[in-house]
Amino acid sequence: MSTPPQRPNDEWLADVVPPDAGYEDLVAVLNEVVERLERGDLSLDQALQEYERGVALVRRCNDLLDQAELRVSELSSGLSSSHGADRGPGERPLSLFGDDYEDEFDDE
Repeated sequence: MSTPPQRPNDEWLADVVPPDAGYEDLVAVLNEVVERLERGDLSLDQALQEYERGVALVRRCNDLLDQAELRVSELSSGLSSSHGADRGPGERPLSLFGDDYEDEFDDE
């Protein structure tokens, strides 16, 4: 009886993409995994292994997105709270997206 294939984990990713790989690099590798799965020529064990690799890649991508969201949130809160004393009553804070950006969403 053959031994089941080893389960890939984050160590497997280090062989495929460097630890400091960016989101776009990870998505490119994930697309390759999806293409291999969609071809339909893999054995069940191979397909499961590719699926597990895909899950590991998705987890890394989600971690990077979470970090980016946190960074944007921190930067945005810094924009709204900094220089508050410099504004007069009723003056809106400066926005990275310009004066019209917030107005686009006021009607929703």
